[in-house]
Amino acid sequence: MALDLDKIDLVRYSRQLPLLGAWGQVKLLESKVAVVGLGGLGSIIAMYLAALGVGKLIIVDYDVVGVDNLNRQILYNTGDVGKPKALVAMERLKSLNPLVEIEAYNTKVTRDNVDSILRDADIIVDGLDDWYTRLVLDEYAWEKNKPYVHAAVDGYYGQVTVILSGKTTCLACITPKPIPEPGCRVIVAPTVGIVASIEVMEVLKLITGIGEPLTNKLIIVNALKPSIEEVVVKPSLDCSTCRKQLLG
Repeated sequence: MALDLDKIDLVRYSRQLPLLGAWGQVKLLESKVAVVGLGGLGSIIAMYLAALGVGKLIIVDYDVVGVDNLNRQILYNTGDVGKPKALVAMERLKSLNPLVEIEAYNTKVTRDNVDSILRDADIIVDGLDDWYTRLVLDEYAWEKNKPYVHAAVDGYYGQVTVILSGKTTCLACITPKPIPEPGCRVIVAPTVGIVASIEVMEVLKLITGIGEPLTNKLIIVNALKPSIEEVVVKPSLDCSTCRKQLLG
């Protein structure tokens, strides 16, 4: 298949083309990525994916910008306080890269609406601080065979893994028990930046085929030390989602 180089802004992407190649950039252009949650993680993820040249971004958040968001959610500024994150993010991302199609949803993802919102997504990316909604995404991604890049942050710590339906442990197997209540407790911007950047790198690997995705492994980030620990993850004994498929 011949490359349509006219679709690529060679100047805009000139610093990454030597690494990704024209094929890699075309794959980015043809991809559709959903970022659910546009807080600390999601705002950075969406910015980097737009800058990389993802063809379509589906962004989702039901919240409004708060003053207490501004220490880490770098997509927003003081003048945005009180405005819906999804709508502000859409305008900022369009300004950052007009070549990227942005589809914004000012709503909360639930089991009832998840398919209508994420049906077109090739990859789902976790920008949430809500384990209940993460499990909705996990269930949907597993059912629809969509890669799901998960991350969570708290204080100086964070974690990242990639979940592939039928090939890896599902998120339910590594979800804390009891499930934590939604909300960001304490956080500093550098932790969020490190973890969000790792998530974007995993998306880039999934789209382009460069490198090995972080599957069946959970990396634990300690931003204070700093260090990254890699933990092998396995299905829970009582898991009804992935254990049967993986172990028979």
